[in-house]
Amino acid sequence: MKNTGINIKSEAELIKQIKNGEDEALLDLCFRYKPLINKVKGMYHVRYYDNQDWEQDAMIICHASAKSFDLNKGKFGSYFKTRLINHARSLVRYDNAYRRQALKQSVSLETAKKNNLMPLNKSFVSIPEIPLSEHIAILTGRLSTLEANALLVGLGVIKQKDVIEKLKISKLTLSRARSRLAQKMRQTLLD
Repeated sequence: MKNTGINIKSEAELIKQIKNGEDEALLDLCFRYKPLINKVKGMYHVRYYDNQDWEQDAMIICHASAKSFDLNKGKFGSYFKTRLINHARSLVRYDNAYRRQALKQSVSLETAKKNNLMPLNKSFVSIPEIPLSEHIAILTGRLSTLEANALLVGLGVIKQKDVIEKLKISKLTLSRARSRLAQKMRQTLLD
């Protein structure tokens, strides 16, 4: 191996520099643990969390871990991994608790009928609120009512005839909505 003139510092040196307030060493330490950060990011899905959010959180946790790590005990990698995974689990728990709020506020149809509450009258079936990924959430947010119904027809959730009758549209209008849907899918999911 050639010596390129670059000074490669040990993990312990980087941790000592971070403890002394030399935050430039943090980038080097985070770079060393980039594969670990990517692995944890891939293991946990948090709605509306993108790569920058994960990297920023990982850097904050790496900094806090380096500051509190005792160089005489154990390995830093294990310590950082545990803290990063615990943070990811906390994010998932918080996200799931947020999703359950809708269930707490919901009322059964029987209770609604008994209390003379009228449910919302929608002429289409709504797409589930819990997206499989951020891209799908973005896509569904961009769809018009007609395009959402075209998607549901394409998925086999509802029949084309039912959509045409409920929305009082022609087959050509539904076909055009499918074309717009395909275009939006390509833009959102492939970009």
